Amino acid sequence: MTPDRRSCRPVAISAFDLDGAYDLLVHGCEDCACAVTDSRALNTSEATQSALGRRDARWVSAHEVIDWALDAEHRLLFNPIGHGGVVVVNEAAHRVFQAFRQPVTFTEAQVPSVEDRENAVDVMRRLGELEMIYPHGRPQRPEFASGKVLTAWLHITNACNLECPYCYVNKSSEPMDEGTGRAAVRAVMKSASDHGFTGVKLKYAGGEASLNHHLMVQLHAYARELADKHGLTLYSTLLSNGVALRPTLIDWLKANDVQVMVSLDGVGSRHDAQRPTRNGKPSFKLVERGISRLTERNHPPHLSITITNRNADGIADAVRYALERNLTFSLNLFRDNDCATAFPDLRYEEQTIISGLLEAFGVIEEYLPPWSVLGSILDRGQLLEQRQRSCGVGEDYVVIDQHGKVAKCHMEIEKTLGDVFSDDPLQLIRQDKTTALNLVVDEKEGCRDCSWRYWCTGGCTVATFRATGRYDIKSPNCNIYRAIYPQALRLEGLRLLKYAPALATEDLDQILQRR
Repeated sequence: MTPDRRSCRPVAISAFDLDGAYDLLVHGCEDCACAVTDSRALNTSEATQSALGRRDARWVSAHEVIDWALDAEHRLLFNPIGHGGVVVVNEAAHRVFQAFRQPVTFTEAQVPSVEDRENAVDVMRRLGELEMIYPHGRPQRPEFASGKVLTAWLHITNACNLECPYCYVNKSSEPMDEGTGRAAVRAVMKSASDHGFTGVKLKYAGGEASLNHHLMVQLHAYARELADKHGLTLYSTLLSNGVALRPTLIDWLKANDVQVMVSLDGVGSRHDAQRPTRNGKPSFKLVERGISRLTERNHPPHLSITITNRNADGIADAVRYALERNLTFSLNLFRDNDCATAFPDLRYEEQTIISGLLEAFGVIEEYLPPWSVLGSILDRGQLLEQRQRSCGVGEDYVVIDQHGKVAKCHMEIEKTLGDVFSDDPLQLIRQDKTTALNLVVDEKEGCRDCSWRYWCTGGCTVATFRATGRYDIKSPNCNIYRAIYPQALRLEGLRLLKYAPALATEDLDQILQRR
């Protein structure tokens, strides 16, 4: 959006204006229960779509819209209860937005210093589509998409070659056997089909899942067969520490479109401080070797960075490591658990985490990748689409341990409810009221009146319960989220400015033609 002789023309841009917009949305919850989205287009409400077709419709700016200066010539708009995401406007387009402080039609709206009326009306329509303005008399209400993909955590081994202090798994040498694995896949596919899902996502996990990769290969072939039989789309990810990823396994992963998430908690000693091998030796070099093998074979991993008090001041280096290699990443706060009680130095203070995150955000701004970081840098929160619940626990997520037992959440994998041999896994987790209760955010004390509630959703329900003894209360990380959300929006605005600069100088008909 570099100013030129057309700078008086109103221009508003959003992520939907970028080529391949959907592919640039990174969802960083591979190691958690966050829902899988298949939304590929702007989901404008029916009321807005109807009003856009009427010349007499009166429009007004949404009072919830965040309106911040991005730089000297552009402003950032974001409606927390809309579907338009971050919108960047130049000065002329901002005057268009301000013309709707009071309800007016597009014809009545007066925009100072904007001579091209036709262009101004086009921007009015665009602001309407993006829900920065809305039809008067029809108050905006959030709309939530139901999950279409059933996600299953398959705990294919309880063994691991690392001894991470924050891990919630009581390790053993037990692998899942083939019979149990096939029963698990069969039960998940039947659950998905019976409950109306269009897809299944399998997360091959542990322990260290690559230690039982022969079973993963067998189960994946079986899953493809059953997915085709039930008319389901199959997604899959290997969750790995990266230590034992051999070239032949990587070639198979790539050939079978199995994505890879690798845990990396820092560079060098920062990583080693919380991810040592079973005999206490450093693992960073081994993980780096695995990451290099993946990238060399053109199957780049997603990096999952867990933040504790031990590595908070080194997160920026981990982010730089990822961006220098053009790798996507997610930032996840440590979640206390029974296995981690012997390591009190993992627990963090708010300001320590905020400082570490803001330093990491500075690195993101320095490199500013083409993909959006709004789905991967806000712990379990995200700013890509509205949600009522923090994750899919109790709704569209099932956990199956190495014995075929079913649990709601992988952080509570030992709290089993039944098994895959005789039960419908999804029905088990939906009926259960004894383990993790994943309440809608409007039922949580401290969340109901918060502007961020449909994006943060009150944080991880299991972590909140452990800290407070309640499910119906906001996350103990609330102050952290409030501190970093504005900075995350700013990064998205800068991304739009960097990767859609031509929009400011193109003729409007060219812009609209590409949308």
